[in-house]
Amino acid sequence: MKRFSLRYLLLTSRFEQIWFPLAFWALFVIIAFLRGPEYIVDTTRAYLGAVIPLGGGILAAYAVLEDPALELRFATPVTSLQTLLERLVPTFLVQTLFALTYQLFAVAFGADFAPIYATWGSLQLAWLVPTLALMALGCFSAMLATRATTGALLAGMVWLVQLVARSWFAENEIGKYLLVFMSSFMLDHPALRANQLVLGAVSLAFFLASWALLQRQERYI
Repeated sequence: MKRFSLRYLLLTSRFEQIWFPLAFWALFVIIAFLRGPEYIVDTTRAYLGAVIPLGGGILAAYAVLEDPALELRFATPVTSLQTLLERLVPTFLVQTLFALTYQLFAVAFGADFAPIYATWGSLQLAWLVPTLALMALGCFSAMLATRATTGALLAGMVWLVQLVARSWFAENEIGKYLLVFMSSFMLDHPALRANQLVLGAVSLAFFLASWALLQRQERYI
């Protein structure tokens, strides 16, 4: 098995993985200044709960298939799991970086999350659960369709539909377990913990399915 190569990762990574989330981070910093300190908590919730997950889903769809040296990589002794991890982990770490730095900015701007998020962990779950869910969906659908744009489009469609119809999903007997925004905006929902567990399991299943699909390298050549 070939060892992890940071040099290769940096040379073949697409700059969209950095500037795309950076642009949204900067936009919401500007929005925070325009709205003022009295709305910083709401602005932060919107950024963490909606923007970070959407960015993660779109970038995960492009992470593997848009590798400019993917065919050459298939010719080297690198496992499918290593390929998947080397592409998805940096995407996740970038989203994590921007999520945490925006929280620091919000606190410095006067945000008090205690009345809404009882613990630091619940604040992190507000973006972590939907981000992993949409990343898994974006990656899997891209691998299944062998097109990165398909994965990004599907992740975006699920994001939009659930965001607009989140009340319906929250009240539906099945939909409440699949609502990616429950951890972000419905902390008092009785099915919150079950929702987080189900989404965690679904995310893991999608990542494992992506791994299985990537082992069929002839589909992507």
